[in-house]
Amino acid sequence: MKKTVLSLLCIVGVACAVYFNLDASSEITEVQVQSQRDTNIDKDSARETFDYFLAGLGEEDLMTLQANFLRFNQEQAEGYQLDEDLFKRFIEYRAALADLESGTFQSLDLNVLQQLDDQLLALQLRYFSIAEQQTLFANENAMRQLAFTQLRLKEQFKDKETYQQAWQQELDQLSPDLQQGYRNASLLTELHDTQALDDQDRYLQQQALVGTAAADRLEQLRLERKAFQHKLDNYLAQRADIAADLTLDADAQLIAIDELRRQTFSANQQRRVRALESMENLPKS
Repeated sequence: MKKTVLSLLCIVGVACAVYFNLDASSEITEVQVQSQRDTNIDKDSARETFDYFLAGLGEEDLMTLQANFLRFNQEQAEGYQLDEDLFKRFIEYRAALADLESGTFQSLDLNVLQQLDDQLLALQLRYFSIAEQQTLFANENAMRQLAFTQLRLKEQFKDKETYQQAWQQELDQLSPDLQQGYRNASLLTELHDTQALDDQDRYLQQQALVGTAAADRLEQLRLERKAFQHKLDNYLAQRADIAADLTLDADAQLIAIDELRRQTFSANQQRRVRALESMENLPKS
């Protein structure tokens, strides 16, 4: 439940941070993980840059991602370099989120969410000054409060038309940045919901949401992920057979698994598979 609740508290702000430009030009650099090679490093703010590098966790380990960020940061002009200690504390904060105490709550009503929000804000202040908290989390915290306002309005106004009018008034009072953030978050939610549709309906719905070029790109990404998952499933099944082969000692098993990995995946994919194996505490060489 804790993971679900924290996702509810953070999803709007994170959605704003990870919103992507599907038509953006690409620039391959050595500080990006494989899945980011068709994207540009997000330099809009410190928070966006931090999130961009940490999004590679799973393909590479945390030490590699930190090294990638440091290398990128040191290549920037002096006036554009980010606070490296702030990045370190941001990582520590992200890790601490997993330990955020959710208590023994049996429901996810507004009061519960508000209590958890208070804990989240207190955690932010444990790691950051008020100015740093504003820099990193201003939009995220504001969007989360907006979500709470929406829940309160739904409780207050049972009539749909009255609720929509009250909600629109709230949106109209937002700054242009927050209005854009809300639209971005809503769009990401709608795109996520299309995953449950069949292939044709999913493509048509995504086309209506983001246009033909972006829908084509999303479909390409989906097919690439599906192909990788198919290879990964086959690899895991064959690796399990190797691990169960009693005719091989431990060293021979590791050698056979390493050979299987090299035969199955490209060099970049091998790094991703090794990271997945490390996360799952699976045998690796």
